[in-house]
Amino acid sequence: MSTEEILKYIKGDASTEEAKQVEDWIISSDRNAKKYNLLKSQFIAATFDQTSDEVEVGREYQTFSKKAQKLKRIQGLRSLLKYAASIIFVLGTGYILYTANLNDNEPVPIPENAITLETGDNNIMVISEDGTAKVLDKQGNIVGAQSGSKLVYDNTSELEELVYNTLTVPYGKTFDLQLSDGTKVTLNAGSSIKYPVKFLKEGNREVFLIGEAFFDVAHDAEHQFVVNADQMNITVLGTKFNVSSYPEDTMVNTVLVEGSVQISPVDEEQNMKTNTQLEPGFKASLEKRNGEVTVDEADISLHTAWINGKIVFRHTPFKNIVKKLERHYNVEIINNNQLLDDEVFTASFDIETIEEVLATFSKTYPINYQFNEIKQLVINSNETPMN
Repeated sequence: MSTEEILKYIKGDASTEEAKQVEDWIISSDRNAKKYNLLKSQFIAATFDQTSDEVEVGREYQTFSKKAQKLKRIQGLRSLLKYAASIIFVLGTGYILYTANLNDNEPVPIPENAITLETGDNNIMVISEDGTAKVLDKQGNIVGAQSGSKLVYDNTSELEELVYNTLTVPYGKTFDLQLSDGTKVTLNAGSSIKYPVKFLKEGNREVFLIGEAFFDVAHDAEHQFVVNADQMNITVLGTKFNVSSYPEDTMVNTVLVEGSVQISPVDEEQNMKTNTQLEPGFKASLEKRNGEVTVDEADISLHTAWINGKIVFRHTPFKNIVKKLERHYNVEIINNNQLLDDEVFTASFDIETIEEVLATFSKTYPINYQFNEIKQLVINSNETPMN
């Protein structure tokens, strides 16, 4: 399977047949799964960098592969290689490769499921959800502070140029962020946001989102707040709204809770198309494939339940449920029961385990599953006997 074919699948541009071929290739071996996870991590982070390209991604994987094989030959570190693909971070404008190593002078591997913060000088901090930390600028001045599951930036910084930080939240976690203007952001699992340490007096307040986040924007009549989410820009002065823009999804969804927002589809060159005004209680959905925007009335609680740790499904096909379960529970799900894909479920979960969730679904459709040797949750086909 070529890098180009895998990237096409990650971007959501693959046909149904091509997607099936990639998925079959991924589950056929542990090595293939590692390569896929590596390329996906690189693609998500490289989206922030307009200078990144697919050739660089391929070159980075080749470098990783050679180094991993060398480690394997020298030390026989089979168990460490299992995690190598999951601890690569390529954020902002630079690539930083963390691999298993025995030399204390080399970078220490970042934990697989860690919340990370990349600062303006390309350093990466691990954010402990029950800890405290200070965020410093290049001159050593404190620009932000973390306490538990919240990171707050100070507006007193004397910065006169835009310096960006990037906060990345892995699957299975959420995190709160307060920007220098007082805007509050809750970042959902599997998401990243790139934002200025301090907004400047001139120009818009602009951030870049991959994944899903809820925004409570501080009002500022002189400075519009703009969220860049893949092919959609959301512009506001002060309001509350939810944006979902995961790379693997076919739609970019914006749900307005209160206030007013302007939806602006953009092309690859960031040229804006027709603007759409959104009213509270409505959802704007942009189809990535053709750039079309549709507006429908929305159930606010359905789209914001995740903020309180809940996941809610209303007449949702199982193929759409799978990805949300993966993010929420930090588990990879392989569904080999194709008939299950289009089955529709309505349910709400809070503190349930993934096993309890599947047991609930099993009340309306028998689901036969098991965890394999690499901790993937595999849903078997109807022909596979129950354990």
